[in-house]
Amino acid sequence: MRRKTWMMSVLAVLMVMAMVAACAPAVEDDPDPDPEEDPEEEPEPVDPEDPTELRMGLAADATNLDPRLATDVYSANINNLVYAGLLVWDDETLEIEPYVAEEIEIPDDTTYIFHLHEGIKFHDGEELTAEDVKYTYDTFRDPDFGARNIAFYEPIDEIVVVDDYTVEFQMEEPNAPFLYYLAPGIIPKHYAEEHGDEHLQTEPMGAGPYVFKEWVPNDRIVLEAHDDFFEGRPDIDDIIFRPIPEVSTKLIELETGGVHVIDGIPPEEVERLREEPEVEVTLRPGTGVNYYSYHHGEEPFDDVRMRQAFAYGMDMEAKVDHVWYGIRDVAYSPIIPTSWAHNPDVRRFGHEPERAEELMEEAGYGDGLTIDFKHSEGEVTREHVEIAQHQLADIGMDLDVHEQEWGAHYDDILEGRFEAYTMGWSGQTDPDRGVYRQFHSRNWAPEGANRQLYSNERVDELLDAARTTTDQDVREGKYHEVQEILADEQSYTYISYYVTKAAHRPELQNYEGRCGYFYTLPLKDATLVE
Repeated sequence: MRRKTWMMSVLAVLMVMAMVAACAPAVEDDPDPDPEEDPEEEPEPVDPEDPTELRMGLAADATNLDPRLATDVYSANINNLVYAGLLVWDDETLEIEPYVAEEIEIPDDTTYIFHLHEGIKFHDGEELTAEDVKYTYDTFRDPDFGARNIAFYEPIDEIVVVDDYTVEFQMEEPNAPFLYYLAPGIIPKHYAEEHGDEHLQTEPMGAGPYVFKEWVPNDRIVLEAHDDFFEGRPDIDDIIFRPIPEVSTKLIELETGGVHVIDGIPPEEVERLREEPEVEVTLRPGTGVNYYSYHHGEEPFDDVRMRQAFAYGMDMEAKVDHVWYGIRDVAYSPIIPTSWAHNPDVRRFGHEPERAEELMEEAGYGDGLTIDFKHSEGEVTREHVEIAQHQLADIGMDLDVHEQEWGAHYDDILEGRFEAYTMGWSGQTDPDRGVYRQFHSRNWAPEGANRQLYSNERVDELLDAARTTTDQDVREGKYHEVQEILADEQSYTYISYYVTKAAHRPELQNYEGRCGYFYTLPLKDATLVE
């Protein structure tokens, strides 16, 4: 068997380099200060004998600390630090890189052999081995386990432990995006078997840079540095994650030093905060999109005309410009513009209220109707929903709006307790990640992430074909057609493409806010100074 180096294997076999621009800086650095001004004093390093405590203010609490079950960004914020995966997405380029796997061989397009670092320790001191890798991905693809992302791992035919530090994945057929799905944290087999899988949802234990210490729901999650982390102990001793849903409160906490980092700032505050000496702002193109969606299995949105009427009823350009102050662009597709598979030529629904009323009349709702609409807490979300509510009322579609705490909202959506809702997807790398889970009919919720119960045989066929060829030109054509069909059928009505608006205090150094799922990854290399 001929061994290939890591990067050559990825380049030659999968051709996945086109996403490198997804998190490129969106804003130029501020110009150099006036040379006549006195330079600011450099902050004093923290005494290593004094424990450092980093406080994070995030929009919502986690929902599940088992990386096989969690699919929300708030849980990923924690899991990225507690666990270590076979591979990792570089938080700048989104390229896949080795992590627990030291080297990979790809002898043919259905075989992947991973050689693990020796001596990696879980937080209880036990060594991470190939048995843990096999256990993790066997449970991922076990229908009885209930992993939300099971669709990513269905193409695996068999996982073979070659020796303690070598594990082989045999695929049923080629799968172009497969390596992108090997970032979730490795589960310690002995810990899961001793305590049971449910225990890991609230008491996680991995091999990442930080050790789980405490979770007080809707109050705090506390992590502490892993002394035996295989890449070296982090400089910051403790990290406290605080859910702060109200953005105004979160801003006050940041500016007064109550927290060091927040995960989002109001668009109208961006310019002001960039002038604040105690705040550093990062703007970067995001890796996702927010949207409205509908329950396709029930009236009225089982009728495509009603979904199209919803889209025609809103002035999305005006709304996005008003809510995000020109920072974001209106979205029209699930595959983000920085992706090589993005189709800019799909059908777009402008503000055409008369056409919306015609479609409602054709669908049998000419006299108007009330829609049960759900969204999570948050000032920006609340604002764009209120605008939608006002605009749709003009066409006779009244939204009965229910604002929910994130965990309750997420649970309702997964269980299908909605007529329409708003949410978002982040963490897009390979285009498969932006469409396969969400729109393939085999991925219906609650087991899968097709929460709206969308089904289209042609879309299924295209999605299957696009992931089983490594020819990027062929994949691009299939994803373009998928986007055209989805635009016509309005399974989602898209709002805007994400821009990461992160802010932190200057005493947190060697850190920049990243995109969505990758928000906390740089903390393992960050430092705190006085």
